[in-house]
Amino acid sequence: MTEIRETEEPVELSVWDLSGRERHKQERRAQVTAWFLKPGERDVIMDVGCGDGFVTSFFLKAGFVVGLEPSYHSLEIAKRKVPKGNVQFICADARFIPLRANSIDKVAILEVLEHLPRASQQMVIEEIDRVLKKGGILVVTVPYKEKIIYTRCIHCGKLTPLWGHLHSMDEEKVNKLLPPSYVLVAKAHFPNLELISMLGIFHRLPFPLWFIINNFLGIIKKGYWILVKYKKFLNECKIREKPIIE
Repeated sequence: MTEIRETEEPVELSVWDLSGRERHKQERRAQVTAWFLKPGERDVIMDVGCGDGFVTSFFLKAGFVVGLEPSYHSLEIAKRKVPKGNVQFICADARFIPLRANSIDKVAILEVLEHLPRASQQMVIEEIDRVLKKGGILVVTVPYKEKIIYTRCIHCGKLTPLWGHLHSMDEEKVNKLLPPSYVLVAKAHFPNLELISMLGIFHRLPFPLWFIINNFLGIIKKGYWILVKYKKFLNECKIREKPIIE
């Protein structure tokens, strides 16, 4: 389903510059990702399409973190904002990841796949599979069953997808991009029933308590994002397991 609007593309601020409800939403997004990724002191984690490093900063309990991002401008922000130490930011195209094979324990790729043409999606997944160790963890987030909106440029009249989102995604579409050796072990929707879950009264709640409330609200209405977590097994798995968390 698509919609056409005659408007200019919105200007996107750095997440670090957000405040109030929008900042809270991004913090919860980062907390959900870290909760499922579970950074450990022996882990080497790669954040693909790390942008300005906001979510990357939630992975610093890991032994080492690599932030991969093609935008030099975004990486400059990340380098200023994220505490230095066990993190390195690399300006690179995820279709050609400049790392050794089997060198990464865990990978996060957040709101990236919906931006990529089909061929590029496959190239990125192949590169992630190359660098991710056997037994490694892959966490993917995408907008959930998004209605793609097209805007008409007021200068040239051409239609372009809002926010650069080329595809409406869900867990099944992510599954189809991955090799058979990846087994779905968990998934989560968030922020569920955003009108309630993002209320100011919930801002100070510890993440585990907020997440329980979020999951309960999901019974009423699923959130904008879906997170899917996979484990990479040694051999191809013909049947993918059902997720242990909904």
